[in-house]
Amino acid sequence: MTYTYDFYFGETDSSTFMENNKLVVEYVYSSVSECIKIVEMTRHGEDAFGNFGEQRHSISWFSKEGRERLFQELEDDMTNRMCGVPDDAILEPFMQNLMADEESDCLNSQAEIHYGI
Repeated sequence: MTYTYDFYFGETDSSTFMENNKLVVEYVYSSVSECIKIVEMTRHGEDAFGNFGEQRHSISWFSKEGRERLFQELEDDMTNRMCGVPDDAILEPFMQNLMADEESDCLNSQAEIHYGI
């Protein structure tokens, strides 16, 4: 099973004209080598000649720093998918409700003690 990840080029990841372009990376976790492998990459943006569209992209065109950042982001994405880590937007309301429930339980307990219930 493969996964896709949207990577956005930074200033030093590849050629300067690609900054902020989206790169759709299809990747897989290899059970043989136990690491992430890139299956295919497609860049969405303007090429060096001013033509806009989709172009195949290669990891060999990345700077060392860009390569490290890409693989770190892919590793984080894979971990989140495998471990089911929710987005912060989903987690935050859950934590607020949990804290409110704990506070409510604490106040009820204090009231019971005060009134001898």
